[in-house]
Amino acid sequence: MPEPTAQIAALAACVQRFHERFGQGDPASLDELLDRIPIQDEEVRELEQALNGEGPDRTASEAVDVLFVAIGTILRLDPKLAVAAIAEVIDKNDAKTWDTHHINAAGKVVRKP
Repeated sequence: MPEPTAQIAALAACVQRFHERFGQGDPASLDELLDRIPIQDEEVRELEQALNGEGPDRTASEAVDVLFVAIGTILRLDPKLAVAAIAEVIDKNDAKTWDTHHINAAGKVVRKP
């Protein structure tokens, strides 16, 4: 069975093909990006419903749908900006350690006070 990280890369390639197939391969306008927010919201709501009683298989499927739409939004950005933002987030999160951060009551990793 493939590792999840390898499958996430395959999912990103799938999203790219999907966008190209439907003529959405170019950077989106601000209005087009804003139109994606309700789509993402719908997927997050479906994930919440799955978590609240639809079982682990459905939860996994809905979590991937959330990621699919999020990847799609990233792919609709200017490619240079998307690459820079991805690198920034990777670097920022790779730099977080137990010396600098902790997990707050909500379960989020945050900077130590």
